[in-house]
Amino acid sequence: MILDEKLDKGDLIILDGAIGSEIERLGGKMDLSAWCGTANVTDPDKVRAVHESYLRAGADVITTNTFATSRHMLESAGYGDDTVAINRKAVELAKEAIDIVEPDRPIAIAGSMSNTLPWLPGTVGTDPSRIPSGDKLASNYREMAEALADAGCDLLIMEMLLETTSGRRIMEAALSTGLPVWIGISATRGPNGQMVGWRISEEEPDGRLSDDFEQEQTEPLETIIDELCSLQPQVVGIMHSALPSTTQALDVLFQRWDGPVMAYPEAHGFDSETRATPVHVIPEKFASHCREWVENGVQIIGGCCGTTIYHIQAMVEQLPDKPGPRPSQSG
Repeated sequence: MILDEKLDKGDLIILDGAIGSEIERLGGKMDLSAWCGTANVTDPDKVRAVHESYLRAGADVITTNTFATSRHMLESAGYGDDTVAINRKAVELAKEAIDIVEPDRPIAIAGSMSNTLPWLPGTVGTDPSRIPSGDKLASNYREMAEALADAGCDLLIMEMLLETTSGRRIMEAALSTGLPVWIGISATRGPNGQMVGWRISEEEPDGRLSDDFEQEQTEPLETIIDELCSLQPQVVGIMHSALPSTTQALDVLFQRWDGPVMAYPEAHGFDSETRATPVHVIPEKFASHCREWVENGVQIIGGCCGTTIYHIQAMVEQLPDKPGPRPSQSG
């Protein structure tokens, strides 16, 4: 993989920022059930433009617009029969952006895979009537992983892993391709201060979930890390988590994983008192957190939902040349 030398030497690697929310910010059409999954065919120019902007900011890795392009996600939007073609199109758009902006610089294409399930239209919560069986999910993930690998991805990046059962299922599909696998775990600070898998009911503002939405109890972050790291990914990180949660989750990760660490948090959230007023992290604040994490040993750094080209530009301007020493593991 073209980043192996950088990884081995401990060099800093710049990941891109949000894909889906940035496509939406540029006016791309979002599907009520599959979010950004259909944009590769409905708004390809906007998808390519997002990649181009991150490349111009200095990204070493660009992520395909495939967070929501598994067969079950696309079926919910009426595109199930086009699953392989849509995933291939996403990789093509990433390649086109590289050819336009950085044809002579080694850029890795990361094929995004998530265990996100079809949304109940009008919300960001799962539609219970559209949850496939475990065997069907495993088959869909294998299909997607093979399509991304065959289309030319350099690595597969697992996003928003929240618990061990679905995390193992999607990782096994990705690992079967033989490509390097990076995993992004999302975390929430529980009521007792313990870090647990990301809880959408506690992280989303009012109005974005149905009144009867329920999320199963998530596992301790330590359990998730230990279980998923046993499958031997190449890189492990914390992503799509609030800035304070990312800091705390990285502390846990550094104690339990001795390989390369990445971080790419989200840049929006809600007012913890009103739960109704969105809070958008300004680029400078986002960048200062990223700099601090890199100074403390994070090697791969970028952004998730809510981050724009302006966040990544500010981040790149503030980053040190190399990651600092990582914390020593206790015990």
